[in-house]
Amino acid sequence: MNQNQLNKEIENFIKQKDKSGEAYSDSDKKFIQQYEGAGGQGKHGASGEGLLYEFYTPEFVCNLMYKLALHYGYEGGAILDPAIATGRLIEPFYSDSKTNIVGFEINAITARICEICYPKAKIYNEYFETAFLKAPRFSQRISLSAKSPSWLSLYPFDLIIGNPPYGKYKNKYSAYFKKPKMPQIEMMFMYYSLKLLKKGGLLVFISSSNFLKNGITYNNAKDEIGKLADFVDAYRLPPIFKTSKVPTDILILKRK
Repeated sequence: MNQNQLNKEIENFIKQKDKSGEAYSDSDKKFIQQYEGAGGQGKHGASGEGLLYEFYTPEFVCNLMYKLALHYGYEGGAILDPAIATGRLIEPFYSDSKTNIVGFEINAITARICEICYPKAKIYNEYFETAFLKAPRFSQRISLSAKSPSWLSLYPFDLIIGNPPYGKYKNKYSAYFKKPKMPQIEMMFMYYSLKLLKKGGLLVFISSSNFLKNGITYNNAKDEIGKLADFVDAYRLPPIFKTSKVPTDILILKRK
């Protein structure tokens, strides 16, 4: 069975389980946590925008990012993952009952898996951009003069950790975020995540290595990010995704 077939089997299992109203056992949760994104699964029949964006973080990298967050000063407090998928990056933090966790995820299946496995976390099956748009219609930006840039009640966050999508920034909400211009979607996630951090809060992201390697190509976007945060550290990774050879880095930034 290839990964796309396993994904379909898990999707059907969740639909049937939810319809029945039965509780999910520990073995059920282990089964559905095998779900992976559609990234790299086109040859096996997967389709949709997830082919470009859904590459889920391996467990060993999640554990490394957890350790880096602690090493660089995270001592507890509210956490946001703006592209949470099935929740692997919040797993190491979740055992602390005092930790409030928020996640955004546009894939309805992965958002549901995250809800099932991490019921204390608040998961929004929405684009991350909606955090900065007026609820519930998400058709207008929150005013720059507002006390908070977001309707999220846990704002500001102590830690934002994630593996955002990579590539050109163009989606159903990008027209609302023209200034400052963020040409790559990972830069948009980085810039607006920093907007949600408290002073001294940490951002720990996996990003395409192009962010650090592209020279002066995206200097304007980097300057805008630099206005919000200090660069703390970075780690170049070997190929970590099962179906992609895209080079990646772990980046650590601290909110000014």
